[in-house]
Amino acid sequence: MVESAEFERGEKPTEAATPRDIFLSEVKSRSVFPLLILHLVRKQPEYGNSIIQQIKDLSDGVMSVSPNTVYPLLRRLEEKGYVVGEWEKPETRSRRFYTITPAGEEKYEEMKSRFEEHLLRVIKVAERLHEEIYG
Repeated sequence: MVESAEFERGEKPTEAATPRDIFLSEVKSRSVFPLLILHLVRKQPEYGNSIIQQIKDLSDGVMSVSPNTVYPLLRRLEEKGYVVGEWEKPETRSRRFYTITPAGEEKYEEMKSRFEEHLLRVIKVAERLHEEIYG
């Protein structure tokens, strides 16, 4: 099982990781979600509910996305200097739009390179299981 803080520390996931570890466990809040959030805010400024919807859409609903996961994660990313948030209307604090910072760009590239090997292993496992069951 992948330890939940491995990506935070910059370590590679262990060999025993399963598709469930990536998409359905707490690992998603430590590896997949930060990577996806940084990826999305690289394209354009995004706010929490938009990020939640995009992650649901990208995963075809496989990854359950909770505001209780995404909003604290956005705050952590902001505290670490990886994103910066600005209120759409500061006087009403309606929506907070996040953009990536130069430090966030560096972290994104680091996470992206470390995550690829793990993701490719999961793809391989899924293909093997499909082949075994369906021929």
